[in-house]
Amino acid sequence: MIAEMYKRREKLAYVLTGIVTLVVAGYLVLERPETTSGWLEASAFLAPLGFLAAIAITSRQKYNKVKDVSIPYSNTSILGIDHLVLKQDAALIPRLLSFEKNGHFVGTFKPVHIPWYLYPVLIYKSSLLTMLPVTVAFISHKGETMFTFKRRGLRKSEISVYDGEDQYLGKYVQEEFKNLLHIKGELMNSHDEVVLPVKTSGFSGDFSLKDTNDHRWAHFFNGRFPHEYTGIFRDIDNDIVELSNDLSKEHKIILLGMIGYLFIARNNR
Repeated sequence: MIAEMYKRREKLAYVLTGIVTLVVAGYLVLERPETTSGWLEASAFLAPLGFLAAIAITSRQKYNKVKDVSIPYSNTSILGIDHLVLKQDAALIPRLLSFEKNGHFVGTFKPVHIPWYLYPVLIYKSSLLTMLPVTVAFISHKGETMFTFKRRGLRKSEISVYDGEDQYLGKYVQEEFKNLLHIKGELMNSHDEVVLPVKTSGFSGDFSLKDTNDHRWAHFFNGRFPHEYTGIFRDIDNDIVELSNDLSKEHKIILLGMIGYLFIARNNR
């Protein structure tokens, strides 16, 4: 699926290149420069074209490198693993690919049941995904829906989490943050009881989430894949989350729902 990701990224770069080219051509037809300085100013439009072309070429090179590499599937459900590696997929609508640290593919956080009228909005500005009432599901590599979550609220984000049978398990309530360095919220169970306070001043670095009994639920850090496929993933550092194995199934699912929401929001800001 990594090869497919680079292939999608290459196609997306070509599509955007075509759109930008049409916009620039239309501008030059309607507002044709008549002086040398005017042409020099118009040449500034070549910068995004060059950037998109570089993305397309780089993605093609990486695709050729990994197209014959087989990424194995995880033998463990996301509910059974004690860590998760998250990578943003190359798609018009935001998605997160999830792996074990050994490189085995676990599944994907992806929006589901999107109303047709929201597609143009999300394609234009993907960051709105975490502001709109869109359901996001975690789909295992077997195609099973393990859990879903959906955002509600205006002044605060309220992310309700459901299991694979659509039973309500709890929610994550977050005070809206103006930047990604200060996050404050609460993880609640189905009875609206706070089970985990969430507060961090450095979402871009290492940090842990602990409950009032000082039990660590999750630890976030940035690193590279420590496995034989490091060459595939070394284009960027990877977001890695260590998860406690001492959580109940319900608590682990609402924790994973919160993690999915936070990383989708961060990657699309």
